[in-house]
Amino acid sequence: MIFPLVAATLLVMATIVLMLPIALLRVVRGRPQASFWRKVLWLHLGLFVLHLFLTFPLLLGLLGSRGLGTRPQELDYAGPRLDADGHMLVQSWDSLGKERAAGKPFVDAAFVAAAHSRERRIESSDGVTLRAFRLEARQEPPVATVVLVHGLFRSGMELEPVASMWRELGCECWLLELRNHGGSTRAPFTAGLRESDDVVSAVEFVRKQAGRERTPVILWGVSLGTLAVSMALPRIDGLAGVVLDAPMDDLTAAAHRMLSFDRGPDRRSWLHLSEPWRSLVILSLEQWSGFRARDVSPGEVLANLPQDLPVLLVGEGIDDRAPPDTVERLFARLPMPAERKQLWMVMEAKHGQAFAAEPAAYAERLRWLLAHMRRG
Repeated sequence: MIFPLVAATLLVMATIVLMLPIALLRVVRGRPQASFWRKVLWLHLGLFVLHLFLTFPLLLGLLGSRGLGTRPQELDYAGPRLDADGHMLVQSWDSLGKERAAGKPFVDAAFVAAAHSRERRIESSDGVTLRAFRLEARQEPPVATVVLVHGLFRSGMELEPVASMWRELGCECWLLELRNHGGSTRAPFTAGLRESDDVVSAVEFVRKQAGRERTPVILWGVSLGTLAVSMALPRIDGLAGVVLDAPMDDLTAAAHRMLSFDRGPDRRSWLHLSEPWRSLVILSLEQWSGFRARDVSPGEVLANLPQDLPVLLVGEGIDDRAPPDTVERLFARLPMPAERKQLWMVMEAKHGQAFAAEPAAYAERLRWLLAHMRRG
């Protein structure tokens, strides 16, 4: 409850400061101060309550609707790089930071130019233009085309380690940046609802590429990307397979978990919200962005997928956003037979980090999906 109290106090202090010149003017004119400050304090007591239960959630909802985007650490990301042998030069916050400090890339200029040339622009809904990067396969024709979708506050850079695995398995990869992230344009944030339009548009774009009309298409998403991918599934025909890493069950439950952020000594824990503020902030986000959180329900979508569609769910044990029991319940709802679905839990990994904790085992799970993928 500290966060709302601090915010309301700061808002009240801002208007109290505005009263100081008026009080000074009253002193100069010889006006009484006691009655004036009594009225000011009663007024601001009422304003404190108003800020606590109205202004604070409204502002936080506005920030969620219009202010979310890629973290500063990866805003310089400009596409995936390959070395002379075709292997990925995976980038990170650390590598980008060092290049920023040095004022130049640490790789051959030709590799950087090639990364820029992989950029594509895709038109989505609501006038949004998406940035995506086509990462060529290590063989032609590719085994499949994989569209990868990142998590909240991230960009195409988050997708590079997994894209590298897919490429070694013979796949072409498309690193998609959702609206408000990376180099894509902005629109009100809807936590997967209209972001699913971005996934649909990307798959349509990929399928129109020369020589890819009959290539199997696989979707891979992590965290927020699982919401966008899941909500897009009913509108995409003929998918070959789906991988959801750190999957969310439904937006309302996931939002409550995220707003309940409380990790002991982590300094971000003071942002923890209790009720009724969590519900008020979610309601505010809905109003600013023009959608209903209850309409983002991946669990319902996944429970009605085609029974021949192979699905891999990946969960992490150290995860308070997509906790293990949530992932297990989602897996239990998948309608396909046991041989067409797989659940892999990496209990020592953090949210969306199974590929970093167990890269070899992760690649084996992707190999399983390719072996079981649906063919048109």
